[in-house]
Amino acid sequence: MAVAMKFAAVLAPREDRVSRPKLVLVPQSERRYFRVITTVVLVGILMLGIVSLRAYMAQQEMRLDKLNYDITRARAHFETLRAERANLQSPGQLMNQAGLMGLVPSFGIRIVGIPASVAAEVAATVGKVDSDVVAHNESPLDEFGRMKAVVVGSP
Repeated sequence: MAVAMKFAAVLAPREDRVSRPKLVLVPQSERRYFRVITTVVLVGILMLGIVSLRAYMAQQEMRLDKLNYDITRARAHFETLRAERANLQSPGQLMNQAGLMGLVPSFGIRIVGIPASVAAEVAATVGKVDSDVVAHNESPLDEFGRMKAVVVGSP
């Protein structure tokens, strides 16, 4: 069986209890709410920044995808144009187009030499004198004679 005992030291009034100041409840300061609100606002701003950064990155990826698609399409068009140009420049195609225009292939080629005096006379009558026609007044044999004189010593 339990017996309740009262100690006199616990129940007796102490002298220092009177000299101690009385405890009073102080209302909570507004700083605590300010810190909480500031923290929530900063976290919100951070999250908004992250979301906007991700949205910007997604826009740039879409722009890059569009550019890659445009480049691929341009390369395919370039290859098509290159093939078309090669077809148009092929000898068979050129022969067909020339035939449609009424052109016929030439069979014999003859080179006609024009004497320098005739070329000079024509150039003088036209009014245009080329420097190679004016300066070229000696024959190739004259040049050979000068070269032989230098090499052998006598003409």
